[in-house]
Parts: sequence; C-alpha cells; structure tokens
Amino acid sequence: MRTVLVVIFLIAVVIGLGAFQSEVRQVPPLRFEPPSVVGTVDVVYPPQSVASGTVVLEVSLDEDGKIIGIRVVQGIASLTEPAEYSVQQWKFHGAKFEGKPVPSKITTAFSFVPPSVGPRW
Repeated sequence: MRTVLVVIFLIAVVIGLGAFQSEVRQVPPLRFEPPSVVGTVDVVYPPQSVASGTVVLEVSLDEDGKIIGIRVVQGIASLTEPAEYSVQQWKFHGAKFEGKPVPSKITTAFSFVPPSVGPRW
C-alpha cells in the first residue's frame, strides 16, 4: 500500500511539473529592438601618429537615438580622440522595448593601421 501511495505521489509531482513547464512556455518573449547606426563619418588617421591597434567606444543614447555620452573601453593615446570625434557625428535609431523608446548603449570598435603599413596593391 505504501508503495502505491509513493508511486501516485510521484506521478502527481511529475504531472504538476509538466503543467508548470507548459505555463512557463506560454509567456511571450519580451521584444527588444536594439539601437542601430543609420549614418557614419569615417575616422581620419592622424598624420603625426605611428600607432596601430583598436579603439573601443561605448556610446550612450537617449530614447531618440541622440548621443548623450561616450566612454572609452579601450584606448590608444594618439588614436582615441579621432575615434571619439568621428563617432560624435554618427546618427542612430534609438532602441525600443515593447514598442516604447528606451535609452541604450552601443559599442563600436575602430581599427587603425598606419597608412605606410597597410597592404600594397
């Protein structure tokens, strides 16, 4: 008798978990539309520099996609300023969450190679 009760209890638990899992699956996913770049300005390699590498910037955007801040994630002394100047002129579409505009951040990387070091055609 005890074994029968344990089996019935285990079956009830499994059925209950199955019902719970099907309820979880019925919740629709939240819709997030990330910000997007709609206009760029090319960065100009500074003529006095001989550095190479990658500058990574995190751009903070308001609800309308306007730049409200730029944070240097990875910089290079003579190349960070030209990268920041370039990205300040970019245009963005703002992010949306559930169809409503929201502030957001987007990360961008600029790879610099001195003009004399690049591939020769």
